[in-house]
Amino acid sequence: MFILPNTMSMKKISLLIYFAFFFLNSSFGQGGTWTWISGDSAKGSSGVFGTQGVPSVNNHPPGLYEPCEWKDKQGNFWIYGGANSPDTYGDLWKYNPVTNEWTWVKGSGVTNLLPVYGTKGISNPFNTPGSRGWGSASWVDTTGNLWLFGGLNPFYGACFNDLWEYNISTNNWTWISGDNTQNAPGVHGVQGVPSLSNVPGARQEACSSWTDSLNNLWLFGGDGYDDNDNPGSLNDFCKYNIASNEWTWMKGSPFFKASANYGTMKVPNINNDPGARWTYTKWKDLKDNFWIFGGWNYDTSFNDVWKYDLSVNEWTWMSGTNFQDTGNYQSKCVFDVVNMPSSRFEHRSSVTDSYGRFWLFGGAYSISVHYFNDLWVFDPQQLKWNWISGTNVGNQMGAYGNIGVSSLSNIPPSRWGAVAWWGNDNKFYMFGGNQDAIINCYSDLWVFNPDTNCLSGIAVIPPVVDFQSNKNSICANDCINFTDLSTNATAWHWCFAGGSPATSTNQNPQVCYLTGGVYNVTLIASNAAGSDSVTFNNYITVSAAPPTPNITQHHDTLYCSGNPLYTSYQWYLDSTLINGATDTLLIVSQNGNYNLRVTNSNNCKTAAGINVVIGIQNYMNDYFLSLSPNPAGNELRIMNPALSGTGSELRIGKVEIYNVLGQEACPPTSLQGRGESAEIDVSKLSAGIYFVQVVTERGRWTGRFVKE
Repeated sequence: MFILPNTMSMKKISLLIYFAFFFLNSSFGQGGTWTWISGDSAKGSSGVFGTQGVPSVNNHPPGLYEPCEWKDKQGNFWIYGGANSPDTYGDLWKYNPVTNEWTWVKGSGVTNLLPVYGTKGISNPFNTPGSRGWGSASWVDTTGNLWLFGGLNPFYGACFNDLWEYNISTNNWTWISGDNTQNAPGVHGVQGVPSLSNVPGARQEACSSWTDSLNNLWLFGGDGYDDNDNPGSLNDFCKYNIASNEWTWMKGSPFFKASANYGTMKVPNINNDPGARWTYTKWKDLKDNFWIFGGWNYDTSFNDVWKYDLSVNEWTWMSGTNFQDTGNYQSKCVFDVVNMPSSRFEHRSSVTDSYGRFWLFGGAYSISVHYFNDLWVFDPQQLKWNWISGTNVGNQMGAYGNIGVSSLSNIPPSRWGAVAWWGNDNKFYMFGGNQDAIINCYSDLWVFNPDTNCLSGIAVIPPVVDFQSNKNSICANDCINFTDLSTNATAWHWCFAGGSPATSTNQNPQVCYLTGGVYNVTLIASNAAGSDSVTFNNYITVSAAPPTPNITQHHDTLYCSGNPLYTSYQWYLDSTLINGATDTLLIVSQNGNYNLRVTNSNNCKTAAGINVVIGIQNYMNDYFLSLSPNPAGNELRIMNPALSGTGSELRIGKVEIYNVLGQEACPPTSLQGRGESAEIDVSKLSAGIYFVQVVTERGRWTGRFVKE
């Protein structure tokens, strides 16, 4: 293990500040070219942290060697920790490739800190894995949470075997499993038998980690402590079950320096084993097999390719040599069995693309001697390598060109300890690393735009289906946004039981649910090579909304008939909440649109509204008042049998007409001497809805009509 002395921190250099207009998300140049898109071209940058939680194109992490990396469900890239000797960091960063913005998400920005564990299994905003790097394992589980295991804090000589979970939505770390002490030995238990007491030993340089389709986390090898507390290279293969919180020793040895057993190339065998090594690749093919390439065991670096079939718990040596090899750089842009990368380690900058091909950039041939900047692609179906970019000469200084501008002459410097991602835009992204013993590390972020002609001859890969929604529990009449997470899909067919619409061919549809219940969702994703489908049973829970409230008006008071299903009431004037108006009635003092929102025991809400004109009751015409014709043209006839009789007082009154705002639409008209009916001239009124109020000494009657 590399244990560095506790020396004073290096003097930090200033940053190059650039402008966002250099970056267009639609592309980063022509195929087969590199583009430097973020960070500093000078080594040893101290980073631009900005304001925590606020993204900016000016932000970028410091120069880092061997942070751990993730890609979230939305396609954002994350890193944690990393070293820039003599300092080690404990900060969490997120990069959005759509906007080209880094965000300093969490951490103090202070280096060389020990973990704050809190209580095992309990999330807390103060919990932190502390400063660490040098090859922590990392996973993204099927729900999108980020996981981290082990790593090294060289300032304290502390190697870890703790397992952490980071929840993106809460921005909190949780210590899940393992020890809160340093350099802990392993407890492997019985092979194949899960146990709460099992735990891998503390380790670094252990980057080969996979998440299977059942949401288990897998870990292979690295450099650390075996069950006898001996430090050295490891080849144990362990599985962690998130649901049961149990580790299971699946394969390999619980002791250090285990020898390899290659067997026969391409022939699986229960006795095959890659042997103890520091390990960096974590490729997974489209059939859920795990793959590794190369590594280091203190004496030798490797260029062998291995496949692990978890269905039968067997390793198979698939390609490469079983000795340290300088490789074969035959020609670029050709998939050929003769092509072969040199043996190497510290090549964590390796990813699987959306077609199931394995990408690899850089690494080191031997410690502090030979670093690479070559880019390779391996096709696991053909078992052939393709040299895509870079040189076959070590220790190259590279050519940055202009930030944000692609060029055929651009090429990253040679490096080890970098990390990489495969973007949703089908491009290869690479960050950080170093070329001289972990001092003055790179903070640069690069993107490689593949040349499709260079990758021709690869069959279309069938899609792998997956999706998520922005929420799973709603009230009736609410809507949900669904996001497709499938790979390689070109067409989509959704089925939404109980939803509206019931089906959709949009990639990311919005669906509304009108009726309470528990519903399944199915997605079928397809392309020219085939289709894949998944049904999430009981995925959507819809709670019934309360009945719509019935509102009536009597003079200046609004009433809502009570209902035992209502648990609360809230009145609004237009869209403004009326403080304290939480009863079944409301006394109003001004005209306007009043709304009442009622809530039930499921916290679901329904609202109804009423337009109020002070002094005019807003309900159907009084029984004794007839308005015709309705809609009216130039004249409105008012009939009121209550006005008939022998006394002159019954024929004394007036007609008032108001618009919907409660304003008088025309001067009052006298009814004196007109008996039980009257014709009113409404020719000058604009088209719309009007309220009529007939007032006499006998009483008041209201109604409404429409003016054409």
